Amino acid sequence: MVNDELAPLEKALNDWVELLVPGGRLCVITFHSIEDRIVKLAFRKMQNPCTCPPKAPICICGKKPLGKAVGGAIKAGQEELNDNSRAHSATLRIFEKGTEE
Repeated sequence: MVNDELAPLEKALNDWVELLVPGGRLCVITFHSIEDRIVKLAFRKMQNPCTCPPKAPICICGKKPLGKAVGGAIKAGQEELNDNSRAHSATLRIFEKGTEE
């Protein structure tokens, strides 16, 4: 993007998840594939933040998962598309904050 308007999106996602109570859910609707990719990768990183080498026998980085992505990408069904043709580009992703121990 020309003005780098998508750069703050990942930071905002992290900030929003931090504000959630344990068990709270963040729901994000995207309308472009590049936005959806940012959300998907951010949720994946929050679910598995470990930065240890993949072949390491145990995790030593100490980073704990913040929660989990709920389901996968949710797209509009045929009934919704019949009522709202603009919904074809919308994708919903959900992240649930884990319980703090």
